[in-house]
Amino acid sequence: MKALDYFLIVCMIALLCVAYYLVTIDHFKTAGIINLCAYVGSVVLSARIGGRIYKKNQENK
Repeated sequence: MKALDYFLIVCMIALLCVAYYLVTIDHFKTAGIINLCAYVGSVVLSARIGGRIYKKNQENK
């Protein structure tokens, strides 16, 4: 994995922690927006990793 992938993983974990904290202090709308950002970031990360695996599989054929 590349350094950007690790950075994205850390950012997604941090966003989920912030959203959890916001839920505990009753800021549900803000927590929902931050959760949405974390989910979008995880989709981007999954697409990057999946694209890299797909490319590697195409080279091995």
